Amino acid sequence: MSTEIDTSTGRFAYPLVIISVPRQSGKTALTLATAFHRGLLLPNSRVWFTAQTGMHARDSFLEMARPAKLTPFGRLFDLKRGAGDTRIEFAHNMSQLRPHPPTEDSLHGKQSDLNLIDEGWVFGEEEAAALMAAITPTQATRPMRQTVVLSTRGTAVSTWFHGLIEEAHEHPRICLVDYGIGPDDDPSDLAVIAAAHPAYGHTVDMAALESAQAQLTPGEFARAYGNRETGAAESVFPPHAWAACQTVDRLPDLPVCFAAAVSIDRTETAIAAAVLLDGVPWCEVIECRPGTDGAAARVAELTTHHAHAGVWIDRHGPSGTVADELDRLSVPLTEAGGGMVAAAAADMFDRVNRGAIRCRLHPTLTAAVSVAAWRSLGDGARAFGRRASSGSIAALEAVSLAAYGAASHIPMPLPQIWTADA
Repeated sequence: MSTEIDTSTGRFAYPLVIISVPRQSGKTALTLATAFHRGLLLPNSRVWFTAQTGMHARDSFLEMARPAKLTPFGRLFDLKRGAGDTRIEFAHNMSQLRPHPPTEDSLHGKQSDLNLIDEGWVFGEEEAAALMAAITPTQATRPMRQTVVLSTRGTAVSTWFHGLIEEAHEHPRICLVDYGIGPDDDPSDLAVIAAAHPAYGHTVDMAALESAQAQLTPGEFARAYGNRETGAAESVFPPHAWAACQTVDRLPDLPVCFAAAVSIDRTETAIAAAVLLDGVPWCEVIECRPGTDGAAARVAELTTHHAHAGVWIDRHGPSGTVADELDRLSVPLTEAGGGMVAAAAADMFDRVNRGAIRCRLHPTLTAAVSVAAWRSLGDGARAFGRRASSGSIAALEAVSLAAYGAASHIPMPLPQIWTADA
């Protein structure tokens, strides 16, 4: 349907395609197939892929591209994986597939035949406007131009993506592919969820649905697996409180506590720092690196250039290999076990609610908070759930550990008492 040709023009009938499906519906395979279709169909074509951040776009692109090398299509293309030059290139017709960050200047001076936008629900109105401002001029001279937006439905803040779905119902030139439960369906009924999930019986079974339902909140389960938009963002923090804690200021020049965390799928490592100013942790994501290569060396480098109060890391989670490498580099660690990870999450939650923390704006941290969910540890304790969340929370985990480390291990300055000269 999305590749239907208008016989009167010889062009695609739908310049804009909206695909909305539940989680685990094969969206990655569909994205790759669409990109390959365009790359093979049009000589010298330019296909661009983006997601919620530039790093997510590159990681998702490589997640699609690497397995494709093992298919019969593998002999048709070369895969470049350089940090600044990640692309698929079809040598026989000079077509290229590339990732790019979702910023207004990311495609400046480029041309595109197909633009793929993943996780459309994450983009706010302003971010979406900037992204479309980047895409639209690149298609001006390309007769077979098309933009495809793929996403599960979102929350109350996902007004851009939900607006596209509403517009598609009325606009004859927008193709809409939409799977999910109906407004009157019971999202807790797994039989109803299964009937509306396009991958059920293929790559998703009842055990997978039962596991997801047990780990997610009811609203997030309905959104993720029933593709039903939620009435409000079910954030781990109250949205107004989290917004009030944001800052664009750099960290004050004070002794710092570092932390590192690896995402559960090992696609990224977040490194965070925090200082203590008047009893309030100020924290930021220093960087979020693809995979784990070089992460320990980067942390070690940071400790040699800054007065610090240690490095915090959960050795018993996905970050264990980075912790082992830091041991080999003789970097002293504070090992944050399950109890300490839970304490750090609880401390951050309390501080956000009372405005006693400052977090420097960073897109990876924003993305982590938007997908984070709680994981129960029993008897009332809880932590940010790596499996329960619908994306990587490495940045949030690193920031919470750094903030907790700063609050508990950086000593407050002694009070100074001034007296008048005798």
